[in-house]
Amino acid sequence: MTPLLDVRDLRLHYETPRGPVRAVDGVSFEIGSPGEVVGIVGESGSGKTSMANALMRILPRNVARYDGEVLYDGEDLMALTDERFRKEVRWRTMAMVFQGAMSSLNPVLNVGRQVTERVLVESGASKREAYRKAEELLELVGLPRDIIKRYPHELSGGMKQRVVLAMALMMDPRILILDEPTSALDVSVQAQVMNLLKQLKRERGMAMLFITHDIALASDLCDRVVVAYGGEHVESGTLAEVLTAPKHPYTQKLIASIPRLHDPAQPEFIPGRPPDLVDPPSGCRFHPRCDFAFEPCDSDVPPWFEAGGAQHARCWLLGQSKGRG
Repeated sequence: MTPLLDVRDLRLHYETPRGPVRAVDGVSFEIGSPGEVVGIVGESGSGKTSMANALMRILPRNVARYDGEVLYDGEDLMALTDERFRKEVRWRTMAMVFQGAMSSLNPVLNVGRQVTERVLVESGASKREAYRKAEELLELVGLPRDIIKRYPHELSGGMKQRVVLAMALMMDPRILILDEPTSALDVSVQAQVMNLLKQLKRERGMAMLFITHDIALASDLCDRVVVAYGGEHVESGTLAEVLTAPKHPYTQKLIASIPRLHDPAQPEFIPGRPPDLVDPPSGCRFHPRCDFAFEPCDSDVPPWFEAGGAQHARCWLLGQSKGRG
């Protein structure tokens, strides 16, 4: 069965005076079908946002390298011209809720103007049709219809986040990319937004790419999890596989950092710093911070090893257990 979205060896490097920053360095993953949610988890600096921008082809001017394959229903989107990608893919096939989305609203335009703008410009819909759809989507995300006349400064943080989500849904995309959608919200509003995303998944069959630094939050929504580190992906599997039996030492550290209500063990921290993506460590990029590093880790890049079921990890410890190293 052809995956809904199949990303293969995607790379996005930025040119800087020190040399290229390898923000996205050969990542691969897939979203299998409508309604599936894949979580991309990892600390700041792991390339999560750059990967989302690469998928949406929202690129700065200092791109040094941008290549790979992004297959949507078997069609390589990377082969499309920028104009065709803008008209056929961005916001129609894939839409994105950006990190810090609450500050992306224009303070001098009311909600209705901002939610309907893309539909009026790109689809040729009448103003009446666009506003009717906007009201329906605002109601879907838990806001009253009359909020369409209000301005961003009149809304709370959670209300702004819902408005931005309604904007992303206006062109009926099949895949929704969410970049840290709850990071600026308090806990109660965060729970409301997560419940809304679960409703979209359940009732509309919305496929999602959920990007977060919080693996506990990902566990509330995602079907599968991909762990990002230093511009690469280091582990992937179903939610249950990764949470209950993490194979990569970095994933183990992420899970150990989560506070537990009824566990006397103190949360752990990850020693050291994320790698410099201009000059990343040789071999496994996590080896300078790893408690289990041994001889091949500092010189040889680990391949993907099968870990049982759908789980895979890039760690020489798995190679050692299979008779390698």
